[in-house]
Amino acid sequence: MLLASAGIAVILMYAVDTGYRKYIEQPTQRYEGELKSVDSKLQDANTSQVTGRRLANQLDECAARALPYDPALARSRYQDWLLKLVEEHRMDSASVDAETPRPIETRSRTNKRATRLVGHRIGYTLRARTTLNRLTDFLHDFHRSAQLHKIRSFSLTPLVNGNQLDLSLSIETLSLQSTERQSELSMLVRDEQTFPPRERFNEFVSRNLFAKGFSKSLGQVRLNAITQNRAGELEGWFAVGSPPRTQIIATGQILDLPLHTVRVKSFDQTRVELMVNEFDCWISLGQTLGDVLGNPATESEEP
Repeated sequence: MLLASAGIAVILMYAVDTGYRKYIEQPTQRYEGELKSVDSKLQDANTSQVTGRRLANQLDECAARALPYDPALARSRYQDWLLKLVEEHRMDSASVDAETPRPIETRSRTNKRATRLVGHRIGYTLRARTTLNRLTDFLHDFHRSAQLHKIRSFSLTPLVNGNQLDLSLSIETLSLQSTERQSELSMLVRDEQTFPPRERFNEFVSRNLFAKGFSKSLGQVRLNAITQNRAGELEGWFAVGSPPRTQIIATGQILDLPLHTVRVKSFDQTRVELMVNEFDCWISLGQTLGDVLGNPATESEEP
């Protein structure tokens, strides 16, 4: 009887344990796994939602800056804008060639064969002859405009003495379908505090890395005196070259220098206003142009 009771007890315990595992423990583990999977999917969905909102905000910002949604109108309007900017900065022999708009498409998430048009890429090639000063002004205004455009490649070839530059620019723009404007360009401009002011580049422009012989021409120009001629006009006495030769120049006249154009604009009591390669500066008595323009190489180079 005792052995039979013990056997029955063992069978009952085994049945209870099997039932517990089958109906309680295993379903619990399965439900916990499903719950973790749901939580993971929920987190992914939340992350995707946040990312989608951020991308939507970025798309709205891009749409506000993009070219008009009509690619043909966008192509012509931006070309006109670029030609106007070139004309404003007095670039010579300028030409702007516009490429055929190239569509930008994305694949559908539900149907891999279907595509959706997002917008168009439009490329431009600008060629012109200019000076370093005018080019710097042009690039500053180009960057100041908040249109959705960028320079893809940049080529400069010095001409003759380096005061003239042969410019070639490759520009890419975007026209987006989400843009509300059909034919008008964006009028947005960048905050002036987000990029350097134009004056920051004056020293670079005055040095003109493309011009030859800076130390032998500009660096040795010294203002020695300011006098009046018989007509009462002010004249500046400049020592030029090595050995120095004196040139007496009045307002509006140009120094006889190789490679550079230095014109006298006006006189003060102890200084003279000059235009050096289209860059305005003041030179005081006893100073050289090398001192004024910030070029340390004011003496002739040793062989």
